[in-house]
Amino acid sequence: MQVASGPARMARPGWFSNPIGLLATALLIGVGFLVLYPVFLLIERVIANPGEDGLGIDASIWGTLLNTFLIVGGSSILALAFGSLLAIINERTDGSIRGLGTFMPVAPLMLPSITGVLGWVVLFDPRVGMVNVILRDVFGFAAGSGEGPINVYSWGGMLLAYTVHLVPAIYLIIAAALRSLDPSVEEASRIFGAGPIRTWWRVTLPAIRPALFEAWLLSVINAIAMFAVPVILGTGAGVEVISVSIWTYLTQYPPNQQAAIVLAGGMLAVVLLLRGIQWRLVPSGRQAVIGGRGVRGTMASLGALRHVARAIVIGYILISLVLPLIGLFIVSLEPFWTANVPWERLSFSNYTRILTQNPTTIRALVNSLILAAMGATIFMAVAAFLRLYARQSTGQTGKGLFSRSFDGIVDFVTSMPATLPHSMVGVAFILAFSRWPLDLYGTIWILLLAHAVMELPYASASAKSAASFIGRELAESSRIFRASEGTTMWRILVPLALPGLAAGWVLVFIKILGEVTASAILAGTSNPVVGSVLLDLWLQGNFPMMTAFALIIWVITSVLVILVLWLNNRNLARAR
Repeated sequence: MQVASGPARMARPGWFSNPIGLLATALLIGVGFLVLYPVFLLIERVIANPGEDGLGIDASIWGTLLNTFLIVGGSSILALAFGSLLAIINERTDGSIRGLGTFMPVAPLMLPSITGVLGWVVLFDPRVGMVNVILRDVFGFAAGSGEGPINVYSWGGMLLAYTVHLVPAIYLIIAAALRSLDPSVEEASRIFGAGPIRTWWRVTLPAIRPALFEAWLLSVINAIAMFAVPVILGTGAGVEVISVSIWTYLTQYPPNQQAAIVLAGGMLAVVLLLRGIQWRLVPSGRQAVIGGRGVRGTMASLGALRHVARAIVIGYILISLVLPLIGLFIVSLEPFWTANVPWERLSFSNYTRILTQNPTTIRALVNSLILAAMGATIFMAVAAFLRLYARQSTGQTGKGLFSRSFDGIVDFVTSMPATLPHSMVGVAFILAFSRWPLDLYGTIWILLLAHAVMELPYASASAKSAASFIGRELAESSRIFRASEGTTMWRILVPLALPGLAAGWVLVFIKILGEVTASAILAGTSNPVVGSVLLDLWLQGNFPMMTAFALIIWVITSVLVILVLWLNNRNLARAR
């Protein structure tokens, strides 16, 4: 014991003699520069050219702030509860659907947001929505008015749409945390007579508390920046939120950049406040972690409730994905969108035009797939490296930057981009990278850099959740045997964090592929991407072409994501 205890307390290498630490410093500085430099130029432009009417924010902003608070607060709580329920059903009970159980909850995430919202409009538009037409013609509901009975342009429609869009990201994080959690404590709870519900409430949920808070915080950030839902449904309902206000300020004539910057600064303050609450209420090291090999999952028996659990999963898929896809598919076969479907004129001509005849859609599809794959891989690698190093550095005896504050610095740097609306990112990057010495405007590289800023919070949140379940004793054991920092990182930490990192890769890939707002600003005519082409088709009112293009993207991403998740689960099973 005396021999083994000496090396374990051995001081770690100093900052300048630690190549892993130097690399972490360089990456952190690079990320900070990429985030701050474009925003600084935008602020400098506003200060140098102040408007005559001040900030241009009128009293109606208070109503907008209240709308945002109610929508974001309500939808994030509902999404956290429902996403956690889906994760527990699929990861801890026999109510999961074999084979498709892992894929089904994240399937709605693969449809581009603007088209997913359009799917709801196709179904529930009060006048020409397919469901409303059927309810009026077949059942006689609101037949005299010619509208309803369901109105998607309402508070209820917006709240439901927000929640549906937030659930998949929450599910990915919570499910990865449950897969990484040692189930021995849950088994001990059941041995002592606790039922499944009490065990989940008293043992499982407290054990994954960091992942729960991280998932909720991510959902708040995502909801604040959400654009497709409020711009389509909110405009029809007369409900404006912050993201739409910022977009309006930046795109109106003349643009009001001062007002947009003030609103974005308020969003930054909110996220930093939430981060401070997280550091206070969820201190590092207060959760169950992986302690080594031999972790095996345990499935609680639900008995007759198994059918209820499966009905919940299937019902969610029907509402969030299947019904909108059916509506979108029918519209994609039409020559133009009408309330009465022209069944005799349905054809696949729109798909033929997109895949073989329209060079813009073909080029956009290829560019976006390359950009999403390359971006997801690079961003997750950077986020994983920083988070794993921060996790193992916190509380150690290192000096300088690599001490107790490093994890907080990583949190701060990776949280800042979450408050920047995509439209503001687009404008800021035009100012920063459309002139000497980096004239990248209209190229795929400016899109890659912009996505690095926009998707970094999601990559970092997923990597942090994965890293929080790896005990520091594993790295200490590696150092006892004189393993280098690089060997410890690559041979021990990365394999254990792989399930959470794979979930993050899937999330970042899909978000890059379906991003609309910044892509519309930054994509050049010679380098179109999916988001810009979808927005162009929507603005042109070409709904059949738009839905056909979106469904092609959904099929491609679904196949790729199923493959990634299958490989990840197979590797995880082999490791155990």
